[in-house]
Amino acid sequence: MEDRLKIRLDLWQLEIFCAVAELKSFSRAAEALFVSQPTVTSHISALEKRLGVKLFDRTTRKVTLTPAGKLLYRHAKALLAEHEAAMQELSKFQGGLRGRLVFGSSTIPAHYLLPSLMAKFCREFPETQLLMRVGSSGEVLDSVLNGELEMGVIGFRPDEPQIRTIPLWNDEVVLIVPPEHEWSERTFVPIAELTNQPFVFREEGSGTRKTFEQFLLKHKISPRQLRIVAEVGSTEAVKQFVAAGGGVGFVSVRAVDCEAEQERLRIVRLQEGRITRQFFAIIPTGRTISPLCNAFVRFLREKV
Repeated sequence: MEDRLKIRLDLWQLEIFCAVAELKSFSRAAEALFVSQPTVTSHISALEKRLGVKLFDRTTRKVTLTPAGKLLYRHAKALLAEHEAAMQELSKFQGGLRGRLVFGSSTIPAHYLLPSLMAKFCREFPETQLLMRVGSSGEVLDSVLNGELEMGVIGFRPDEPQIRTIPLWNDEVVLIVPPEHEWSERTFVPIAELTNQPFVFREEGSGTRKTFEQFLLKHKISPRQLRIVAEVGSTEAVKQFVAAGGGVGFVSVRAVDCEAEQERLRIVRLQEGRITRQFFAIIPTGRTISPLCNAFVRFLREKV
């Protein structure tokens, strides 16, 4: 028992452990951390030996956390977050904001809004590093809730008591059709006519899809009444599908300005009104938020 009490956890080993847990792969963790796979394996083996417990179940296809691994992961994320926050707080005494922020974003902000803002932020605070992970709004929300990400930017307001939301930019979701489509010369179509068209949808968890489905339900139309011929995992895939004549779809207006000008796609709106939404920054309420995270959210809010 006395030896057990003298165990000190190594932060670098914990960072490697968390990377393997989140990516479910030793090789992918090695790539993400810019080290070799044998280095990752060696550190995990040393950590397991040091703690006297097995942290991962390994098979040829996947790596999963054991019950002991799940317990350590929860505490490791908290320790790493506290360490990052402490280093960022101390950087104030050295005259500037420093540190690394790992955050998530849904596809529209990630592709059309955040890159230029990230560049401006990094120019203003050159000692900082921003790591953006892109996924659906639902995936980003889940990653913030479970501690993989410190914050996120998503396309709907989550109904989660553990999440604080900060309103950011407004957006509109529009119908897109190819130039040869029967609606291409129309400005508006009635919502009832949507049931006659083949649709390409974003995947479950997409903020764009959630906004569109809520609009349908508001006007007494179930999404199941539509003829969905395909589901894809990105806005770009929706645009390519529609441009190729495979059907019609709904995307953010921010994603089609250029294509509309080039006449690859045409924008059509619904007679019942515009489909509007807002993007939100999301922050967990029950965890310590680093000064860098607070500064980045404040920076985004100022650019609204």
